[in-house]
Amino acid sequence: MRFTLFVIVLFVTNLAFGQGNDPTFALTKGDQIEDLMLRYNELGEFNGSILVAEGGEVIYENTLGFSDFETQDPLDANTPFYLASLAKQFTAMGIMMLVEEGKISYEDKLSRFFPLMPNIYKKITVHQLLTHTAGVKDYFKMDIVKSGLKNMDVYEALVKKPQLDFAPGTRYSYSNSGYVLLAMIIQIASGDLYDYYLQEHIFDPLNMEHTFVMTNHTPPRTYARGYTQKLKPYDYDLLTYGDGGIFSTAEDLLKWHNALNNNTLVSSKSLLTAFTPVELANGQKRRYGYGWEIGNNLYGKLVFHTGGLAGYRTYIERQLGTSDVIIILTNTSNEHILEIRNKLVKILDGRAYSMPDN
Repeated sequence: MRFTLFVIVLFVTNLAFGQGNDPTFALTKGDQIEDLMLRYNELGEFNGSILVAEGGEVIYENTLGFSDFETQDPLDANTPFYLASLAKQFTAMGIMMLVEEGKISYEDKLSRFFPLMPNIYKKITVHQLLTHTAGVKDYFKMDIVKSGLKNMDVYEALVKKPQLDFAPGTRYSYSNSGYVLLAMIIQIASGDLYDYYLQEHIFDPLNMEHTFVMTNHTPPRTYARGYTQKLKPYDYDLLTYGDGGIFSTAEDLLKWHNALNNNTLVSSKSLLTAFTPVELANGQKRRYGYGWEIGNNLYGKLVFHTGGLAGYRTYIERQLGTSDVIIILTNTSNEHILEIRNKLVKILDGRAYSMPDN
């Protein structure tokens, strides 16, 4: 009996030690992310796809929830989501590739590509369009948004009512219209349709098999449908591109991230330009480059972008010095996406974080 008591005491002592101090019992970062995301999913606060890589190695990847709530079709790793403004980095890449080919330059003016545009626009440069410093009014503020809106509709609205929000180069103001014009410049300079150009020069070379541009000639495709937070249909219904229009998966965006890390598509010099904050005419800087927001933390420079339209909320963040990447794609108007991002960063950093409450 004394022996039995000793065994029990020894077992309890070892168990307490293991849970409190033995590192073999500690949750990995991937496990912590799993617990966090499952909790958000249980609370109905995450429906989508997530991928986190640290030091070039994927430590967590998962899809949770449904791609179509009416049919109860589940999401999987190959289900594309509408990227919204994450598309701007692909448009910027198309421009950078054409610059490296010598077909255009960042200082080219709109008059080269659109000779019939009103004079107020003609001195705007490609660089200013890329950095949202051109002053071109965002078409979402022009009372023209409707189902099936096309790039030519945006162009014609700009021509019919010529106006600038400010003198080019003097201020920063986010403009989807500017990236619509950049997509049209890609078509003019390359002699190819925007979607064909991206497919041939970016998506296919990187083996991004589940990425595509939605246009009026896109064949029917399966993708995650958009919903409100109350799960009412809220699908993407525009046909503009350049500013948006692209659907993709977390796995394909990882391939994109790796290609940027390896200078696969353009030189390191071009990427340095893309990741440099724009300087305004008065010498002030705005932390936006070519299709990317720019920041810094203890590990160095990071670039990121958010996206949001209809029921889609998206996010990508790349830590340039460590190759860490966070990719979040959702289709239920997720209002917690930046909250989730902040907790993922804390997990990567080894800092304390809180689980979501009921």
